[in-house]
Parts: sequence; structure tokens; C-alpha cells
Amino acid sequence: MDDKVGVISSMIVQTRPENMTAIKAALSNIPDTEISADDPSGKIVVVMEAESDRQLADGMKEIGDIPGVLGVNLVFHHNENAQ
Repeated sequence: MDDKVGVISSMIVQTRPENMTAIKAALSNIPDTEISADDPSGKIVVVMEAESDRQLADGMKEIGDIPGVLGVNLVFHHNENAQ
């Protein structure tokens, strides 16, 4: 893992099935973000790496601002820098 990465999180991005292709394309353009799985019903599982919780929150907001995204729900969160 990159030494700059301190946070690893996964989330479910909800959309309508007809918007999945465009949203998956937009997600692929966000640095340190990877699509792990998707479901034809409109759910996309995303893994994001970040340097800090703040950077993660900003990334989640960026995902939520993609046209057609109905919701972004954090499922897993791990901070490597936590004491």
C-alpha cells in the first residue's frame, strides 16, 4: 500500500439502472477510486483510498454530486493512522 494512504473505505452508490453506465464512467475518473462490483438494480460497490478522513469525505461528496446518484452509503471504513 502507498505510504500516503491512511484511509480505506467502501461504499454503496445507489442510482437508477438506466444511469449506471454514465455513473460508472464518472466514478472511473475519480483518483484512488475503484468499482468492485455492481448490480443491475442500480447498486455500485466502490472502494476508495485516501490520505485522511477529510479527503475521504470530500471524495464521497464528489461521488454524491455526480448527476443521477441517489445516495452514497459508507459500508466499511479503516484508518491506518488511528492510534
